[in-house]
Amino acid sequence: PVAAGTKAFVEVPYGATINRVSMYADVSGSAVVDIWKDTYANYPPTVADTITASAKPTITTAVKSQDSTLTGWTTSITAGDGLMFSVDSCSTITKLYVTLKVTTT
Repeated sequence: PVAAGTKAFVEVPYGATINRVSMYADVSGSAVVDIWKDTYANYPPTVADTITASAKPTITTAVKSQDSTLTGWTTSITAGDGLMFSVDSCSTITKLYVTLKVTTT
């Protein structure tokens, strides 16, 4: 399974609002991912910079999940912000993809 810890960092070159998060896995399993956001000046983001509140992206005994409610999330991204993706837990899944649907501002 995918090990816990930070897995990817993306710099977002434009202002945006997050509308949906989707997760996809290679096999049925469970996973929880946290997303941290910070400015270039404050790199690297840490758990204190979480944008997901208590509604972390989660797959539960499945190969995909999607959430467009984003309860409690900080959905605003400023041009140049960085997003760090950190796996909190994972079982069975060996390839995990997280995508964000955004509208530019």
